[in-house]
Formats: sequence, structure tokens, C-alpha cells
Amino acid sequence: MIAPSDRQPIIVADAGPLIRLAAAGILDTVRGLNRRIVLVDRVEDEVVGDLTRPFAADIAAWIAGLGDAALRVEKVVGIGVASLRARSRTPQDEALLKSALRDSGEQALREFVGHWHPEEAASAVVLYEDRKVATLFLDVDFPVTLMTTRAFVATATRWGINQDAVLALESIADRYDLKPALMAEIDPTQPVDLRMLPRPLPPQR
Repeated sequence: MIAPSDRQPIIVADAGPLIRLAAAGILDTVRGLNRRIVLVDRVEDEVVGDLTRPFAADIAAWIAGLGDAALRVEKVVGIGVASLRARSRTPQDEALLKSALRDSGEQALREFVGHWHPEEAASAVVLYEDRKVATLFLDVDFPVTLMTTRAFVATATRWGINQDAVLALESIADRYDLKPALMAEIDPTQPVDLRMLPRPLPPQR
């Protein structure tokens, strides 16, 4: 189990956690852990690429406010999408862009996971909502703690970072699909075939 004294970076693995935390008004709970926050370009664009979408402007301002606490990662698929968007497009280009955007967040994350390692810490926390994303981290060669948004908020509450976080998140459960509080520790010394996807957190005593 991770401890507050650890200094793992937090990888925001898909758009779901940021949208849900913003909707609940508790985005700063992520910042409260005093850890570097990793955002892959395509995941970030899914959240803030269209500022007219709900909470996009709030999240964009929050990301900007992170300053050096954010590691914003460019990947090949993200660079390709940005290049296509920036030029005058033929109908063929439009079809290519539409194809490139399909599952581009997952593709960029897959590329990221295959080439990145924590620089100043031995492990990383991965915050996710999309189950497909969690499976990408089963093959990593560094320690990882996988957490759904509910598990993250429960942990932050237990550590005293935000005592109201659980109630705030649950207040949006009628508007947003929230995965259960699931968590897994990925040990790189363990054979890949024996690694487990996140499971429910044990009941709190």
C-alpha cells in the first residue's frame, strides 16, 4: 500500500478522472499530494481541447496553474493530430484526422508507457476511469499503483488531504458514471501473467 511519505508522480491516464474531479469541485485534491502530475498530450486534449465543453476551462486553468508540477508529454500520435489540425485539409485529410482521433488517447498512453520511467521516484500512481487503460500498465517494468477516481479520493480522504472529497465525488454519481473504488499494486519483479487488475479496496475499519 502506498504511504503519504512516498513521492510517486501521478499519471492521469485518461480524461475521466479530471472531468469527474472538476465536476465535484475537488481538482486541487490531486495537487494536495505534492507530487508531479503527468499528462500525455492526447489525454490533455480530450479534456481541454474544446473549451466550450463542461469544466474544460476550469481544468485548463488548473493545468496552467500547476506550472513545473506538471509534466506535459508529447507523443507521436499527438504530434500527428496537431499537425493535421493546423493545415488546410482535403476530404482525405479529414478522414485521416477522424481516424487518428479514434482511441488516440489510448494510443498515446500506450506509447508513453513503453518509453517512460519515473526519474526521481521508484514508482508511479496511475489515476484512471477507463478499464482498457488499466490493462496497459500490467506490462510496465517499474512499480505502479493503479487507482480509480473513487479509490484515489478515498485515499486522499484517509490521509487527511480533503475530508470532504468522498462526499463531493459521490454527489455527482447521479450525473457521471463512476467506477468502484478499485486499486492494484503492480510489482515489476512479478511475472506478467500473475499481475492482477485493480480490485475493490478493503472496507475501512
